[in-house]
Amino acid sequence: MTWKIAGINFDHLHMGDNLRMAAEHPEAEIVALCDEQPERMRDAASQFQIPEDRLYTNVDECIEKSRAETVLLRPVISEHTYSKKLRRRRKSLEIRF
Repeated sequence: MTWKIAGINFDHLHMGDNLRMAAEHPEAEIVALCDEQPERMRDAASQFQIPEDRLYTNVDECIEKSRAETVLLRPVISEHTYSKKLRRRRKSLEIRF
């Protein structure tokens, strides 16, 4: 089974580390990246060869279209309630910081 992973919110630079670990895992696939500020995810998109059509600025669209099962979040601490918003969108979504 391959885990479908989306990287959402690039507030912290550590998102690159998390995505690298996912990319190196034999049972994981990075299916999408999402950030309200597209320029913050460009380096990761290039590094992990994520095509333009799998880059999103809208979280709902990202989760729906990518069919991600797990999301990696890197919001600032004051935005950790972000995960509750995502959980309401899809109860089965696995969320990791």
